[in-house]
Amino acid sequence: MRTALLAFDVSHPLTLTLQGLIEDKMDPQGPLLAEFDPDDNVFFPVRPQVLLLVLSPDPERALMALNKVRSQVAGRILAVGPTADPKLILRTLQQGADHYLDEDDLAEQFAAVLPRLRGKEEPRAAVPGQTISVLAAGGGCGASTLAVNLAVVLAAERQRCALVDLKPGVGDLAALLDLKPAHTLADLCVNPALVDEGMLDKAGVAHSSGVRLLAAPMHFEDIRLLTPRGVEKVLGLARACFPFVVIDQEDCFHEEQVTALRQADTVLLVARLDYTSLRSARRILDHLGQMNIPRERVRVVVNRHGQAKELPRQEVEESLRIKLTHFIPEDPGPVNGANNTGVPVVLKAPSSKAA
Repeated sequence: MRTALLAFDVSHPLTLTLQGLIEDKMDPQGPLLAEFDPDDNVFFPVRPQVLLLVLSPDPERALMALNKVRSQVAGRILAVGPTADPKLILRTLQQGADHYLDEDDLAEQFAAVLPRLRGKEEPRAAVPGQTISVLAAGGGCGASTLAVNLAVVLAAERQRCALVDLKPGVGDLAALLDLKPAHTLADLCVNPALVDEGMLDKAGVAHSSGVRLLAAPMHFEDIRLLTPRGVEKVLGLARACFPFVVIDQEDCFHEEQVTALRQADTVLLVARLDYTSLRSARRILDHLGQMNIPRERVRVVVNRHGQAKELPRQEVEESLRIKLTHFIPEDPGPVNGANNTGVPVVLKAPSSKAA
């Protein structure tokens, strides 16, 4: 079980004690160690299954770090701190910690929570679903079409797949699946602390393929309801309930979009082989690098490949400094026909080139 330990000072006696417990009881490799930096930015090279956060000696700084690091953790977060202030415990749990351990009784409390972390009481936390974010390099790249069809294919393989429309006000996924959602993602973001698996299930709308869509808010006045905390909570629950979660993203800079990108196991950047699309793709790749999203998580997908006068593949690879390996051919007849009828092309025209 891969673990991480986040503290104000990794040489503090409390941190060293906790590190010893982790090595002895949980992770023989020892935890990934990180300290709060001046900007409270933390990045782990691999996604830990368990994060242990030491609140002392600066709980306020620790809570700020917790809010930023939550999306990097695949499973549980344990906070270790004083118990004299009940409000601190409550705030820590509200910020995303799953368990709170008394720093004055660390060994006993650590032993008590260990069976749950090993999956005996909460098995789904140990094997979260895979999250795939689909991000367009620009308009007309076909990212939403790709997201819908990918979700249908994954649902066919694993019986079900969650599909999240994170394009508030302009989302197309409900239309592409010919669905009429009664609820949207905004409904779940109103009070994320109360959201559970039952509410997630009721908010989604089922498609005959096994896809369950969580639609984007279509009224502009509801867009403001989307919050990073709400999106994080919903995606965390979706990962626990579904083997795959596909997210159709609006961009890579709004806070709720960044939250989703940081949770993604794979980011599919969809582009065409033309100058404007590739210029945007280059900027997005640079920005994702600045966000400390590992390049190995990002894959460029060339959509509508084979259009007249598109840029040569070799020239594009040199510009983007990557090797292109994912291509979806230009196939306007079947794709447009599928999109116009609300039936994904992999279902409506399974033998077509695009499918």
